Amino acid sequence: MENNSGMDNEVESDSSQYYNKLNVFTVILGVVGFFVSLYALAIHLQVTLKTGGSQFCDINSTVSCSAVVGSSYGEIASIPLGAYGMTYFAIILSAAFMPKVSQINKKWLAFWEFLLGVIGLVSVAALVYISYFKLKMVCPTCTVTQIIVVIYAVLKIIQFIQTRKDADLPKNDAFTRFMAVSLCLGIPPLAIGLIAPHVASYFVTPEDKSKPASANNIQKDSNKPASSNTNEMDIKNLLMTFNKTNFVGNGEDYRRGNDDAKVVVQVFSDFGCPHCRIATEGILKAQDAIGLDKVIFVYRFFPLSNKCNPYIPGEGGYPFGCSLAEASRCAGQQGKFWEFKTWGFSGQLWDNAERAQKFSMDGMKQEAASLGLNVDSFTQCVESHVELQKLKDDSAIASKFGIQGTPLILINGEQYDGAHSSDAFAQAFSQALSRVN
Repeated sequence: MENNSGMDNEVESDSSQYYNKLNVFTVILGVVGFFVSLYALAIHLQVTLKTGGSQFCDINSTVSCSAVVGSSYGEIASIPLGAYGMTYFAIILSAAFMPKVSQINKKWLAFWEFLLGVIGLVSVAALVYISYFKLKMVCPTCTVTQIIVVIYAVLKIIQFIQTRKDADLPKNDAFTRFMAVSLCLGIPPLAIGLIAPHVASYFVTPEDKSKPASANNIQKDSNKPASSNTNEMDIKNLLMTFNKTNFVGNGEDYRRGNDDAKVVVQVFSDFGCPHCRIATEGILKAQDAIGLDKVIFVYRFFPLSNKCNPYIPGEGGYPFGCSLAEASRCAGQQGKFWEFKTWGFSGQLWDNAERAQKFSMDGMKQEAASLGLNVDSFTQCVESHVELQKLKDDSAIASKFGIQGTPLILINGEQYDGAHSSDAFAQAFSQALSRVN
């Protein structure tokens, strides 16, 4: 009897050492972190799919969720970082709830939560380095998740130190249950991050999914009937609007003149196109002659390369078109779009060796420095392809209009097919003014 009683007391003693308390603060950290990561995933999808406008955390060119999350560092193995964050916090939650689903030794749980904390700290360190030293930008949403991870890691490191001298209890199925719960909660966010961009793309308007066409002869679908008056009006309204700030849509439409001008001239251009250079020079001279208060010149791109234009089937014959287009828009972020554009067109007058040298990244950085730009910010913008999506947007608009080659010139939404001399443009602008006055 005495032996049995002693055995019962020993079992009760072991059972009393199992940890069955729910750490509410850990649960709160996990839940908040999960939903903030979900918001980061939503931003990534909006930037990728060109839907929605700027976010409340897009404060300026340095503090911007969309710029950081939508950069080339915004995903790993085609999975957005927001999905990884959701998975991490889901595993944190699974560890927090383990005392309620299995007999857990506090020392054992402290060890695994300590590992989660260390993994989180390493990840935060890498992301902070990328944000501050590579992108040179700050994502407020990302910063919130990183602060949560740091708080969690510090708490769990302290807990691990406090439980190191606790007694070990007999092994049970706790680890198996922990892995099962972690997989059940952690895999779905990764799956969502992987398939969401592909599934969500089906909800984007069909116009954005046009098939690529030849760079030399870009035609409308001959199987479709002529556009209805309603569609023509929609396209014209689209062409008559433009983004006035870098924090609307996918970026500012760089323009010259008064935003309230009665005549809106738009050009869809390619840096390798001689006629684009000639037309641009003619438009600028004609605009000066008629008046910047009466004519506004909006500059858009239609690079003849599938490196940045999905409506072109091949890489094209001018290897610098996409990189120059991105670089000129990056210069535009610092108010030097028109100067950089003029320099970019100058390359048509150089030989191949000079173009290769000056249009390399080092060459463009030298030009950026000569224009007084912040070279580090310019370089980050170009190398992270911050402006790539805007080039695709411009190309999509030109495709909707039925572009057949560059330059595509529009005056108040109507295609201009006249001569590219400054006198011809001045006459066309005057005629457009007389129609609207």
